[in-house]
Amino acid sequence: MTCPYPTPIIQYPFQSDPLGRIAPVERGESLGLARAGSMRLAELYPALGEMLAGVEAGIEQAWRGEPGFLGRAAQRALSGRGKRLRPSILLLAAECAGGATHTSVALASVVEILHTASLVHDDVVDEAAARRGRRSANAMWGNKVSVLLGDYLIARALDLIPPSETEWLAPLVARVAAQMCTGQVQEVRAAGAPLTEDEYVEIVVAKTASLFRLCGRVGVRSAGGSPEMEAGLAAFAESFGVAFQFADDILDLVGTNGKSGKPQGRDLAERKFTLPLIVASRMGGRSVRARLHRILAKPSITDQDMVAARELVESAGAIEPAWGRVREWLEAAQRELDSVADGDAKRALVAACGELFPMPLMAAAK
Repeated sequence: MTCPYPTPIIQYPFQSDPLGRIAPVERGESLGLARAGSMRLAELYPALGEMLAGVEAGIEQAWRGEPGFLGRAAQRALSGRGKRLRPSILLLAAECAGGATHTSVALASVVEILHTASLVHDDVVDEAAARRGRRSANAMWGNKVSVLLGDYLIARALDLIPPSETEWLAPLVARVAAQMCTGQVQEVRAAGAPLTEDEYVEIVVAKTASLFRLCGRVGVRSAGGSPEMEAGLAAFAESFGVAFQFADDILDLVGTNGKSGKPQGRDLAERKFTLPLIVASRMGGRSVRARLHRILAKPSITDQDMVAARELVESAGAIEPAWGRVREWLEAAQRELDSVADGDAKRALVAACGELFPMPLMAAAK
């Protein structure tokens, strides 16, 4: 029986040398993709824009060949306003390791599809009505279809792994997917319960940073980098992922003026004891800790509860120290780059930890 989804030969919109490495492009040739975080990185590192165009071509293969409803649903899920941040980290890691290849670009498409699948499933777990500024899949089609859509995207991502990389990458992807599920289950089971920062970091590393870590590893390996560089870029990406999640936690509480595509207060509505609440519990003492616990222990959270929780966090002076923890994780990420040779790709990764950190309202951290 012939597989209905043969691995395609993707025509990427850039040139490569005989070894398969992607040729650098001149400044100004970037295709200008509508992805806020990666767009700013592409301005600093123009070759990234060309490579991300190739990633988009790869992502399209996830729905092409499926003419029915599932193909249309996959297209909608994958064409949202995502930052394409994980593919950018993977590709820049590959550039640091000697140069991104066509394999690097194909694998960047795979991790973005996997990330999207995780978001589709997350929205089912969280009963979220919106994602990236528009209605979520489960809001449109219900939980049953959304679970199957997420499963379909995972299957398509695995199918799009180049055959030459399947032996080593498929088991690694399976382990990371299991780690992400473990983190999500830990978070769901901890709803309403106070956590220590160490306990919360363990959840964040599993549910969020593990996929970033995979990007660092895969990027270096796809470019033929050394095991030492693979370990260093993986550690960089993991620390970056923790910082990214911490920043998301803070912005969920204080708001982003609609820039994140995520409704404000969703974490509180889901009774999650995230970083700002953990810091407030530590700084505000027993009284603040007890009051936050009483709010999150309720079976459902009202708008008044959300206001009260925000006021407790702000009155404890926890917002600035929480941003301080974001900065500390970003600094830890940058230290992992010390052994990487200087170059434009490394400078782009350093900038991603500083002035180009891809979360709005970072001015609040200064």
